[in-house]
This record gives sequence, structure tokens and C-alpha cells, in this order.
Amino acid sequence: MMTDFYEDEEVQRAFFQEMGKGYQQAAALHESITRIVLAGISIELRFASEKLKEVFFPALRHLCVDSSENWNPAHTLCLWDRASSAIGAPPPPCDKRHFTDRGDIWGFNNKAFQFAFLYGELSVNMFSRRERLGYYWVDEPRHLPYWCAAAPLRSLLHWCMSEDDRQLLHGAAIGTSEGAILLTGSGGIGKSSTALNGLQEGMLFSGDDYVVLALEPEPTVYPLYGSAKVNRDQLSFYEKLRPCLTNPEGGVDEKAIYELIPTFAQQIPSSMPVRAILVPKVHDSRESVIENTISRHEVKHAASLTTVEQLPYADNDTYAFIDRLCALVPSFRLKLGSDRKRLIEYLRSWLNEGRSRILPPSVEQVAAPTPVTVIIPAFNREHLIDEAISNVLAQHHPDLELIVVDDGSTDATAARARSHREVKLFQHPNSGPAQSRNRGIVNARGDYIAFLDSDDLWPGDMLRELVNTLDNEPEVDVVMGWAQLARFTEGGKTGDFYGNPREGFDSYITGTLFRRQAFEKVGLFDADLTFGEDVDWFTRARELHVNILRLDYASVIVRRHSGNMTKGKNLVELNVLRVFKKALDRKRDAAKTP
Repeated sequence: MMTDFYEDEEVQRAFFQEMGKGYQQAAALHESITRIVLAGISIELRFASEKLKEVFFPALRHLCVDSSENWNPAHTLCLWDRASSAIGAPPPPCDKRHFTDRGDIWGFNNKAFQFAFLYGELSVNMFSRRERLGYYWVDEPRHLPYWCAAAPLRSLLHWCMSEDDRQLLHGAAIGTSEGAILLTGSGGIGKSSTALNGLQEGMLFSGDDYVVLALEPEPTVYPLYGSAKVNRDQLSFYEKLRPCLTNPEGGVDEKAIYELIPTFAQQIPSSMPVRAILVPKVHDSRESVIENTISRHEVKHAASLTTVEQLPYADNDTYAFIDRLCALVPSFRLKLGSDRKRLIEYLRSWLNEGRSRILPPSVEQVAAPTPVTVIIPAFNREHLIDEAISNVLAQHHPDLELIVVDDGSTDATAARARSHREVKLFQHPNSGPAQSRNRGIVNARGDYIAFLDSDDLWPGDMLRELVNTLDNEPEVDVVMGWAQLARFTEGGKTGDFYGNPREGFDSYITGTLFRRQAFEKVGLFDADLTFGEDVDWFTRARELHVNILRLDYASVIVRRHSGNMTKGKNLVELNVLRVFKKALDRKRDAAKTP
């Protein structure tokens, strides 16, 4: 079982201090200072690596300020690499299985420090909120992926901005002297293309992928990076930007990067007031049109989903910020037509005529649903995974994250899961269901977490019932029903039910809804147990007096078939004795504690 000893603030402080010692050793060999102001917040960048400065500086050039004797930065970020200094980063004080794909660390959440290991760039990022001091380390700057040059230090800058009531947002912004349009939503819906077309047609520009926002004294957008990225098959649409292209010979999978400063410096103001939020959607027409056909919840969801997915430690504060933004700024649906030039003319006139401030009757607002993450672990389930995914989607929860964790399958399970656009897929070598569920938990964004085994099914509206229960019972940590056994017939059909659910499994993970905090209290599933991890977790939960509510109905259909992992296993193989011994050992350890 993964332990949470590193939640202790002193353990994290010791790690932070070791990071500081590493930087000081590197800085003794070389150090240069760059001063920037982002969204009105002063930040000092200390480089103990000339190569890192060479990679990161172009995208931050527009933020630089002259030296001043009265300079008193709000934050200081220290950067170094091993290749330049021969000084590595200290080993993390935690099990690497706690590293999430987003970057942050499961359990590393005492609020004093923030720590992320970013797999994409293999960098270590750490920030002390009290000292407003951060560290960045990477092994070899020459191996950094292309996007680091276009969007450097995103995690650290996100943490800095959060301390001063600002928010990084996954979105684009263009405008006129009247103010800005904020374009937001998931990838591939037209945000970047609209923003870059606006830039080359003379509109003001704050970013094509990430921007910074403040709400006081009025909603305002600030440019984060003086760069832009496009897919290479789109280069012909941006001829006016071609002189700014920095990597014309990049690979097929490497986006083209534009360095916009100094060429477009006059079109990148230090800030713009936000006049409207637009959520783009491509439609089959030459003309574009803006409609008031979107609810505040839809806009909040569109703005927050990819922001929270990509920024380590983006949490309830991020959702609350975006909710306040949506309450202060009118929102619209932008139906994108095929004529790009006419689109920009339309947006410019729409802004300048003040039409963003003339609202027809708003779309009815409803209470935002609680975000739910559903995790499906799967090993060689190509014949079942589509049905499992469809079963979850048929629950029709309006704020759903669906994660499939492929546990080293040798068949087409991953390919089948990837074919569903609603699915977020994680893959790792075969490690067992407990570790697969843990992989999903540490990467989940939902406040509530549920699991569905790939060969089980949920009855209709099951998720709604469990969500309503947790919503209305704040003292309950876990809500569960009973497991109904069913025969799994030839052809993959669900056969007759058999057995009394209340005489079956007492501790069944599937068909149960957990608050995220339940795993923070109890810990994750014991990855050392191939079987019995469900009984072990519920045993630990009851020892810690976690409030578990049992509803008196079947919440999952467990289909028995020859491929069930537990089929034919004896009590030893099912780890019943190991689970019992682990519980006994915990009681003995507790009795020894004074």
C-alpha cells in the first residue's frame, strides 16, 4: 500500500531546502537575472543556466522590465539544469506511483508547498507559497520538447498568479480598443485559429492558447506568452505570420511556433478589459454568427475543463474563479463559418458596436452539477470495453470525466477506448486492478469518484441516485448499493440474474460512489494485493470511521463468466488471509502506540 508519510510539512520543507541547495551550487558557477511583470505582478527569474534562458526568454520577452534600485519582486523563480552544472535534483520524498499525469503529487497537499514532476518535459517544479519562491530543474535543456519554448514555466507561473488573485486560463483572446473577446473551450474547436486570424488582420491579441485573467477592478485579460503555435497543415492560412516562424524544419508531430515579438509588439497590449466570453463551435456555413444560446454552466465547464486538466494544483479555487468570471462577463456561442476573413470583420464590428453588452433574455441557469470521475480499469477487454463505456455515458451525468486505464493489454483494448472521444486513456504495464484504479484516482478531477469494471454494468440512472445521495448527505463519505449477480451468456449478453444481492458481496468497489476526500482519509488501494483490495480498503475505511451509507437496492450488475479474474481462485489466492493479517497487524501497531 502506498503510504502518505510525505504529507508532513517538515518532510516537504526538507525537500524544498534540498532543491534550494542544488540551485545555490549551480548559481555559484553562473547566474543571470531577468525581471518580468505579468498581470501587474513582479517576478524575478534567476537563471543558473544560460541554455535555459536561451530557450525560455523569447516567449517572455514582452514581459521584461528595466532594472530598478527599488525592485522588490512578489515572486522569485530559480532555474537550473544538470547538463550545465553537473548538479542534479534531489530525489522526491514519495513513491513515484503518486506522480500524476497532470504533474502534481497525490497527497502532496498541505498547502504550504506545491510540487510537480512534468513527464512531458521531465522537469521538477517546486514552489513555497509562504516564501513566494520557486525552483525549476531539468536534466538537459536541449532535450526539452518544442512546446517548452512556446509556453515556458507554465506550472510555476500558474502558482505565482494564484497567490495574487489571478488565474491562468486555457483560452485565447483578441480585441479592439473597445475591449477583448475571450475564446475558451476544449482543444480543436477554433480558439487558436480565430485568434491568429484576428492578429494577422490587425486586431489586438493576448494569446492563442493560454492567457492570464484578473477580476478586479473589472475582468481583465493579460498576455502570458509572446508566441503562438499551429499545426503544420495550417501554415498556409497564416502567411502574414510567416516571418515570425522559428522552426520551419520541424517534424510532422511538432507544431509550428511563431515568435511574435518584436514584429507584432504593437498589437499585444499589456492588458484589455474582457467584454465577452465566446465558446466556438464549427458549423456548416460560410458566415459566422454569435448566439445567446449557452448557459452559464456550459461556459464554466468549457472554460474550466482543460484548464484544470493541464495545470497542477488547479482545484476548487480555479472553478470558483471561473464561476465568478462567468457571472461578471456575458457569454455567447460563436458558430464558426468557413470564411475566416469575414469572421474577423464580424467580430471586430460586433465588439466596436457594443453588441456584447446588449443581451437578449438569458438562457435559464441551473445549479452546476457535481463533477464526477468514472474509472474503468481494463486488461484484454476489447470485446467488452465499448459496452462499458456506453453504459457509463448512458447515465447522462452532465459533468462527467471518463477515464479508462489500460493495464498492459495485449489486444485492442486501448485502441477501442481511444476511439471514444469522451474517454481519457491512460496506459501502463500490467500491474493489477488496484494500481490501475489508483492511476485513475490520482489523475481524477471529479469531486466524486466511481468505478466500473469492464465486465460489469450499471442499472439505468444508478449514477444519478448515488450523486443525489452524496449531494444531499454532506456527512456521508461513501454511498453504495448491492451487487446483483448475472450470468454472462454466449455472445456477450447479460443473462438471468441469480442470487440475493444482500447475501453477496459486502465490499464491492463497482456500484459505489466515493467522495475524493475518502481516499485522502483512507489512502489508495493496496497495489500489493492482486485480489482482495476492495475488502482491504473498506476494512481500513471502517477502522477510520469513514461514513459509509448502504442503499437498499442493486447498484451494479456483476456478470460472471469464464474470464473473471476471481474464477477458480481459493481463499489464499484471493488474499483473504493476507487482508485479515494486514488488519490484525494494524490493530497490533495501534495497541503499541502510546
